[in-house]
Amino acid sequence: MFLDFHLHYSSFFYFTQERKVIMSVNKAKTPTKDGKYWFFRVVYKDEFNTPKRYNSKKYFTRAEAKEAELEYLNKLKENVNVPTKMTFEDLWNAFLEYQDDKVRISTKVGYKYRGKYLVPLYNIKCVDFNIVYYENWKKYINSQPNMKDVSKNDILKVLKAVLRFGIKRYNFNFNQLLMLMEKFKNPDEKKTERQIYEYDDFIKFLSAEDDLKYKCLWQTLYYCGLRIGEARGLTWEDIDFSNKRLHINKQVLSIDNYSSNYYVCNPKTDSSIREIPIADELLSDLQKYYDEVSKFKNFDKKFFVFGNDYGIRPLAYKQAQRRKGEIAEKANVKQIRLHDFRHSCASLLVNNQAPITVVSSFMGHSNTTETLKTYSHLFKGKLNETMDIINNLSK
Repeated sequence: MFLDFHLHYSSFFYFTQERKVIMSVNKAKTPTKDGKYWFFRVVYKDEFNTPKRYNSKKYFTRAEAKEAELEYLNKLKENVNVPTKMTFEDLWNAFLEYQDDKVRISTKVGYKYRGKYLVPLYNIKCVDFNIVYYENWKKYINSQPNMKDVSKNDILKVLKAVLRFGIKRYNFNFNQLLMLMEKFKNPDEKKTERQIYEYDDFIKFLSAEDDLKYKCLWQTLYYCGLRIGEARGLTWEDIDFSNKRLHINKQVLSIDNYSSNYYVCNPKTDSSIREIPIADELLSDLQKYYDEVSKFKNFDKKFFVFGNDYGIRPLAYKQAQRRKGEIAEKANVKQIRLHDFRHSCASLLVNNQAPITVVSSFMGHSNTTETLKTYSHLFKGKLNETMDIINNLSK
């Protein structure tokens, strides 16, 4: 049974949080000129996971070698537990390597994007990183043009994750610093209202679209409330024409927003796997589009509904974004994000008296609390309408 160390003949093993140090006291076959036989040997990995081996000088007795071994061990423990030469760049790279097989590619892409804002910290030794360095970095982040607090705090989350990793893996003393790292909050920042298409706006937008594939895409986003990744991941197998149902069970995410670099994975959450009714207008257009693409010689129902080359490859995010912008300009309606079609769907449902449970099901939320938290502004208007009804009763 292994504890902090294990005696095995003349050897013992010392375990740190992530490394193993193997040390042994040995008797040499031949002594030194003055009769010294005993030495100790050490095999370990340093803070950069590089294998190291050390053989001591020789001693007269085993006890002397043992004492020297313990002395060396104490020094090694200090060096292993707190790698004094490690820079923030080293820690960042170690963090990325650790996370490599533990997070989704989309998360890695997020790390890569936000990580560029950590570059000013690269040359700082981790043991020296303190509140002064942090405050200087914070000024650098605040100097970034047009960056909103939400983006700044996303970067801060990554920095905190790296520091917590440093505590866990290398025993750096970042605990007090983490307690002092408050969120970015600009009191002068104006909160931008969530942009949506009201029904009339959407109909105007849709009337400017002459490509059947994109017409189906816009309706799917607007009437069904899908995330763009979920829509990109739809295959013809997911459409039940007979029962007018759409099955959401996967999504397509991009490494760099181009379809040549994509991967298919599970939806964002377990509750995102759902079944949604299809509006008659959308169902009719999907049927027309299916009749069109299914004529392709090698057509397969596993093809992507909104894909390129008859659906062999999924639609690229940038393609959808560019097309959306062109149609909005053509229709002379305001520009909204692709994700805002989803918010528009929620607004459409709420404004047409859909129960909160129905809205939650469409959105693929885990519970109605999440729906209320996300769309509380929509329901506030309904509260006022309810009060108007009550007030009218007394008139």
